[in-house]
Amino acid sequence: MAMTLEQIKVAMNDKVFGKIVDIFYRESEILTLLPFDDCVAEGGGNSTLRYTYVRKVLPALAEFRKLYGEYTASEATVEQFIAQLAIMGGKIQIDRVLNKANGRFNNFAYQLEEHIKAVASLFNYTLINGDAVTTASGDHPEFEGLDSMVAGTTTEYNANGSIDLSTMAALKQNADEFYEKLTILAAETDADALLMNTKMISKIQTVARILGYKTESEQAFGKKVISLDGLRFIDMKNHYTINDGHATANAVIPVATKTIGGSSVTGVTDIYGVKFDVNDGFHGITMNGSSVVESFLPDFSKPDPVKDAELELVAATVLKNTQHAGVLRNIKIA
Repeated sequence: MAMTLEQIKVAMNDKVFGKIVDIFYRESEILTLLPFDDCVAEGGGNSTLRYTYVRKVLPALAEFRKLYGEYTASEATVEQFIAQLAIMGGKIQIDRVLNKANGRFNNFAYQLEEHIKAVASLFNYTLINGDAVTTASGDHPEFEGLDSMVAGTTTEYNANGSIDLSTMAALKQNADEFYEKLTILAAETDADALLMNTKMISKIQTVARILGYKTESEQAFGKKVISLDGLRFIDMKNHYTINDGHATANAVIPVATKTIGGSSVTGVTDIYGVKFDVNDGFHGITMNGSSVVESFLPDFSKPDPVKDAELELVAATVLKNTQHAGVLRNIKIA
């Protein structure tokens, strides 16, 4: 049965789980909307964590027929895909004495929250950038990201051009063109949400304000929900890497330099449109009977001075119909 994390939280009625889900919500806005289908069955301990599904690529055709004439046979074009559930999480270790010595600063709660943020960041990153490794049999047994799913489809827009919003002058000059292409992406995919990075959110807010289309409302935790003509904007935020003791923040949807039409263009990014639908759109999958997210917390009253705690998310994403996800490429914002 398909459920969002909010619906799972209500059904479980578990305070600890509820608090964990709330942190996920603050860190990953897409998890407030993404439905998860617990469709991956366990195989008596031998489950491969794979889910086979059919993706609709082209629709069937209809035509007129003359009396005594025949229709031309046609069929919808579909491809079989295999999604591999990804296991992502983190581990905390804490000495029971330090836990007992907690004052205003609760180190265990802090570390747990930081690991939840890290898992949310990794999920966001993989949802967009996950690799689809094609095997000899032609299937794709990895957590395939949205970028790979929509590449080369009829809903990949502006792949050979760019739209300049990098300066206020360019933004004002190109606002109408940008808005038209954005509405085409939304309309053609029947999108529920547009996924973008933080800098793109700022640019699109300016475009919306200039054109008079910006709307805001408030959701849980006092966060502002930004939309355009009722279409939800989702900031996919940053993914962090650590090298030689230094943390680097990289936008999940990058701002990069690309070769477009034979020329190098700096500071370009993309916007993804998705329709959330477990039957004919974009959605998450997890194991049968799973709550998507699980925590394994220690009992500090038991022996062993050093306690382990783990947080785990088991999931992947699938696209059932290429017409219900797309991308607007190459928007120059820097």
